[in-house]
Amino acid sequence: MDREVESSYGFIPDPSLSIHHNARKVLGDMTLACYQNQVDNLKFHDLTDGNILPASAASVIGLGLKFIPTPKFSPSSKDVTLASDRLERDLSLRIHFAGDDGPSSFDPSSSSKCRLNSTWQPPLPPREIDSRLQRFTRSVKSLFNRRKGSLNLSLFQRRILDQVRNDNNYLIVNSDKGLGPCGIERNKYIMMCLDHLKDESTYTFITEQQGLEERESLRRKIFDWTIKHRRSIGDDVTKFIRKKLDDNVEELFGVFYGLIKLHKSPISLRPVCSDMASLPHPLGQWVDEALQLLVQSQPAYFKNSYALKKRFGALTLPPNASLFTCDAVSMYTNIDTNQCLARLSKYFKEPLVYTRLGDTSPTALIEAIEIVMRSNIMRFGDCLIRQDTGVAMGISPAPTIANLFVAIHERDKVLPFLTRDCLLDWQRFIDDGIGIWLHDTDLETDRANWSAFKAAVNGGGLKWTFEPRAKKTVFMDMTLRIVNGKIETSIYAKPMALHLYIPPHSCHSPGVHAGLIMGQVLRIYQLCSRRKDIDRELEDFLRHLLARGHSLDNVMPIFTRAVDNAIKYISQSDEFRLQQRMSMRDTNSRRVFFHIPFDTRNPKSSVIQKKWRSLVSEPRGKTALNMCTNYSGAPIPVDRLVIAYSRPPNLGNILSYRKLDKIPGPKVSSYL
Repeated sequence: MDREVESSYGFIPDPSLSIHHNARKVLGDMTLACYQNQVDNLKFHDLTDGNILPASAASVIGLGLKFIPTPKFSPSSKDVTLASDRLERDLSLRIHFAGDDGPSSFDPSSSSKCRLNSTWQPPLPPREIDSRLQRFTRSVKSLFNRRKGSLNLSLFQRRILDQVRNDNNYLIVNSDKGLGPCGIERNKYIMMCLDHLKDESTYTFITEQQGLEERESLRRKIFDWTIKHRRSIGDDVTKFIRKKLDDNVEELFGVFYGLIKLHKSPISLRPVCSDMASLPHPLGQWVDEALQLLVQSQPAYFKNSYALKKRFGALTLPPNASLFTCDAVSMYTNIDTNQCLARLSKYFKEPLVYTRLGDTSPTALIEAIEIVMRSNIMRFGDCLIRQDTGVAMGISPAPTIANLFVAIHERDKVLPFLTRDCLLDWQRFIDDGIGIWLHDTDLETDRANWSAFKAAVNGGGLKWTFEPRAKKTVFMDMTLRIVNGKIETSIYAKPMALHLYIPPHSCHSPGVHAGLIMGQVLRIYQLCSRRKDIDRELEDFLRHLLARGHSLDNVMPIFTRAVDNAIKYISQSDEFRLQQRMSMRDTNSRRVFFHIPFDTRNPKSSVIQKKWRSLVSEPRGKTALNMCTNYSGAPIPVDRLVIAYSRPPNLGNILSYRKLDKIPGPKVSSYL
């Protein structure tokens, strides 16, 4: 009995002591961070049969998988040395290229991401600047001493975390749509994944030897592609892809995992392939970049919910208008590879499309897409699986390939309905479509038009399920209503959402919490049409934050600024925002970065900034850094230092379930 009580609550009360004395003992064992930030909303989805997870697991898992436990030791002077070396190179590059009007080789906004970072070391900066930088480094080093300190998990929580991590009977997995962490039996999760992977029309299990042979064949195929199309893709892309082929030597395949679809009945699985370390990943990155402009130019494309809300909000609807939505069934795996390649190949040869591709060769692009689609091998535990048809969800170009595959058919067969009297508007976000339907006064004609439209949508190689036409619908993260000829919107949250916002004592940098509030408040103002909906959402958001341990005194000043910022942003025109972004880009190009791991025991960023100003940027009695010149006499284009924090592992990383072959327990192959 004592063991069960301690497992559930973390302590055993002493009946011989008063309640007050027992409480003092419990509080005495609690860390300061845990005491000051008591989290009331500690929830997760326990999907295990009989709820086999410890009753106290919620005290850790309920913090959310983004929660970051404080590392055992704080960053040391060695971390400062690495940060300073990187800062010195960054600053030296800016000094060396000052006055050069050409594209900057160290400005990430000036070129494709499909290029290698230069390792070239620029000359040392002028002696005065070099001296300032060395004084800054020595001064900052004195602030960082590797030490232990107060942790943000209690001893009981750390014990529970170890128990959950080391128990081979269950896993902590992510849910689809961001509905929160789920606890599920290991064997149950594996069987759900295998039920999907055993679809022989889509997947084939292969041996390790077959995988190695296909790997070498794929490596040669990609390398040969870079030789054949080097003139079209350029030297930067060629070097990038070849270097990545050489780098991917340890894990050459994608990693299969599943997201739990809690919102479906019965609960199902969304298959995902993480291909970051796979051989075709760099080629997929190039394909994704090449297709982005084509996808964004499609008539039914919209960037996000706010763009859709603005589009629909500008319309005035007749009384016979209704809203409808549809969803593609397993879009990524149901795309026929041959049909997709044929459709895209024909599309790339169209004169307007050919012009939009610019220097990109249509032949190179379609060959790259074929390599990516036909070469997807995933590891699930100790098993290797090849996807034989479709495109794997999770790989770099999957959304753009799928989007364009549907858009081409959409343009030819679906959008012509806009010229009739039955369809007023049609928009689509990858596999989710929404439209405004105009009912015919004759019921038979209306039914015929509706059937013809659905047949046109379904005639593109995918099956789509349609929701009934109505005056109100839910689409993505919005509820849309037709009221007096206008479409009003409000935020929609699924009933199973847990609202696990990052608690204040998570080892995140302070800007993360402010950014969370600023972003969510802006989202509320953007997506809600009515003032009463805005007020309700703001109240709910504040309530959720307080339930996650945030204090009203700390939150309200940020809330006030966030509301002012949102109102100001909404009132601005698109042209003004574009000008602001351009101005911000110019400002951002005049900054350097000090990269350091974040820890609550670090000196505050304001302390580092003060040392930067006093020792480098604006030292007393000396010329300001941005007024100094390089060896060519050009002013140094650096106005500010940015403290760029990297985060320690969060609970999602610590409890990661993606690489099952690295987690002790029965092998996946034993379930086949």
